[in-house]
Amino acid sequence: KEKMPPKGKKQSTLGRAVIKSRFQGQRSIKVDEGKLHTTETEEPKWVKMQSITQENDLEAFLSTAALAGTEFTAEKLNVRVVQDSYKNPFLLTEEEERNTIAKHVENVEKLTVPRRPQWDKSMTAEQLHRLERESFLNWRRGMAQLEEDEGLLLTPYEKNLEVWRQLWRVIERSQLIVQIVDARNPLLFRSADLDKSVKELDSNKNNLLLINKADFLTEAQRTKWADYFDSEGIRYTFFSASLAAKEQEEERLAMEKEEYEKALKAEKNKSFDESDESDDDEEEEEEEDDKDDEPKEITEKLEETTISSTDDVKEEKDDRIRIRTTTDLLDLLIEETPKQPKGKKVSKGENDEEEEEDDEDEEPKIVIGLVGYPNVGKSSTINALIGEKRVSVSSTPGKTKHFQTIHLTPKLVLCDCPGLVFPTFSTTKADQVCNGVLPIDQLREHTGPTTLVAQRIPQQVVEATYGIRIRVQPKEDGGTGIPTSAELCSTYAIARGYFRSSQGNPDEARAARYILKDYVNGKLLYCHPPPNVKKEDWGHFNDEHHEAALQTTKKLAPTTRVPSTALNYVAPAGTSTIANENNNGITVTRGSKTEAVDQSFFNQHMGAPSVRGKAGSSMRGGFSRVTLFPHQQRMGDDGLPIPQGRRERQAMVQQNAMESGLVGNKKHHKKGRKNQKQRSGAGYNDCIGILTIISASTYYVIQNDRQMKRRKRARLGQKEAYLLLQQIKRDQQKIQTDLFNNMKNENMDKKKKEYILAQSNELLLQLLERIDAIRPKDAILLSQNNEQEEDITTITIFEQELMQQVKDRKKRIIQSIQIDFDRVDEYKQKLD
Repeated sequence: KEKMPPKGKKQSTLGRAVIKSRFQGQRSIKVDEGKLHTTETEEPKWVKMQSITQENDLEAFLSTAALAGTEFTAEKLNVRVVQDSYKNPFLLTEEEERNTIAKHVENVEKLTVPRRPQWDKSMTAEQLHRLERESFLNWRRGMAQLEEDEGLLLTPYEKNLEVWRQLWRVIERSQLIVQIVDARNPLLFRSADLDKSVKELDSNKNNLLLINKADFLTEAQRTKWADYFDSEGIRYTFFSASLAAKEQEEERLAMEKEEYEKALKAEKNKSFDESDESDDDEEEEEEEDDKDDEPKEITEKLEETTISSTDDVKEEKDDRIRIRTTTDLLDLLIEETPKQPKGKKVSKGENDEEEEEDDEDEEPKIVIGLVGYPNVGKSSTINALIGEKRVSVSSTPGKTKHFQTIHLTPKLVLCDCPGLVFPTFSTTKADQVCNGVLPIDQLREHTGPTTLVAQRIPQQVVEATYGIRIRVQPKEDGGTGIPTSAELCSTYAIARGYFRSSQGNPDEARAARYILKDYVNGKLLYCHPPPNVKKEDWGHFNDEHHEAALQTTKKLAPTTRVPSTALNYVAPAGTSTIANENNNGITVTRGSKTEAVDQSFFNQHMGAPSVRGKAGSSMRGGFSRVTLFPHQQRMGDDGLPIPQGRRERQAMVQQNAMESGLVGNKKHHKKGRKNQKQRSGAGYNDCIGILTIISASTYYVIQNDRQMKRRKRARLGQKEAYLLLQQIKRDQQKIQTDLFNNMKNENMDKKKKEYILAQSNELLLQLLERIDAIRPKDAILLSQNNEQEEDITTITIFEQELMQQVKDRKKRIIQSIQIDFDRVDEYKQKLD
């Protein structure tokens, strides 16, 4: 026998010897040696000779620090808590915005527009183009230097020389330059340097600021803006192209109405002269009533559609804030235009070469140039001045490509310049989108603009406008109380049914485009205050708009009808009343996390066993167990056995249907669940009942039937029944309205009432026929006829109850139809 080595003697191996040689010479660190931790970056020679072609960020940082000889030490227990609140990276904070605006005020004089170089008739076209390109290039360099040196953000101004040439031509042709701006933010769309360039070109030319869309401003807001413009010495006027177009449409309808009444009166007199005098007087009265029906209907439509514009365009005491009509605006433009000497050459058309010289005895033509940003209403203003649509109008910025000359009168010419984005300071690109400078359809980042809209428009106004409820993260859960972009867009997308095709998530980008278009068009109205208004009063500048929006509240979407036990149930948003000794029944608003914790505790944790450790935290209910083998799936988490047989599963489905209200229980009354709205209408409730039964039965087929054809037929039947019920709902509402109106109008023809009623009954009968055609006959709702008697024995009790309920509801539908016919018969007897 071999002798075993003593236990106390250590055996040395080759691996241990290699490890010792690898770490030989390094100092070991004891456990209790201070609180500082060090990392040795000195590596052996064989590591230093390795080729390094790629490094991650940490390796590059450490290697750079080693080359620089920098030492880093980490102290133990040196913990700093960083509270990173939610901040949209595409927006500025209040402090950043305040500093940015201060920089804007300091550098406002550096914002210029490109000047056309001096030229004369002796220059060739190539020389002039070269000078224009050099001047334009120097201007672009100055703008880029301003943006880089000062760190300011400029609007994406026009960088095409050809478009600026259109502006130069308009300024040279016109005696009066009218800048059209949006009334919601006039200073953003106004270029102060453009007024200087006009005066530099010709001191006799005048400038005028036309504040379009002034109907968005209240009288108090127009007064504050008028005070600011007066203090700055700016010539201005308020105008609304939409109100002018509406007024012209009203005048056109009134003229058509007057002409129609004159023609009808002449035709009536002619027919009265040709009529036989021996006719009965009653027949003549009936003919007159028939002829008067049509003009009365037209008059009613005109009275409904015609809205008097005297409320919108009225004579205020202060003439400065008056919204001018088309006639007043033309008079003002002619008054502001400086007088030109006789014999002045004026453009005849759109080309520079087409010019004519006026006679010395005649007064020269007045040329008025209209300049402004895209989508501020230049073309709409021209159409309002002309009285008909002559210039194309679009909501997309940059619709007008070339300047156009339009002759209003032989002595008055309007010159429309294409929309120009002048270089202007802007805080963020989101602000440019909200102001309509950038096209919304080409938007790629929507969180910034929609967050800006949510900050400017109160949550109650947005909910009243769209009829939605926005779930906002409360302050106790870390929120700000203001809807974020995701909360606003997701709620709007769910309410309108906008979902992505891939995952089924709400399409927030599409919802953002609709919201931003409503903001730009004025549906969500926000007006910027003038600079002379104190910052404390900015929040109250739009109070009148918000109050008006809350008065026209849109009907909110109904609460969900899904039972609380369903998987897709969503609890309604609201407040919870907690009555105890401390708060005395005061309504306390609780956050979503608080509600979730309470619901999880009282509804889930109370009935389940308490399990600690990893198994207890893995499930939502706090309890989980292994279900790997079949015998472990016979008991549920609640300790009750899981139904295994076919009859037991059917009984469970029936019990769940009764609890959720899909199938009636043993109650003798027919009202259904308590506190539920009872609908009126011929058989509509029974139609809903049939649909719910079919939904429950088809769900049973889909879950339990193994044949693919029957499951497919059941799904198609369920979908077709749902679509047909939607059509019935729309038609029933229309029919009920028609029946109610017909009962009040005693002169209505009886045949029309019968036709309307027959149409409603035909729809109900059509629903019954469709249900017979689409139901899964081979699985659940088998027809009890002679051909299928042998299959009736296989029908279960649950299936027989479903079939009997369908038959009972069919009978009630036919009875309701008969009741409607009886009502019409009684009404006929009253009329007779």
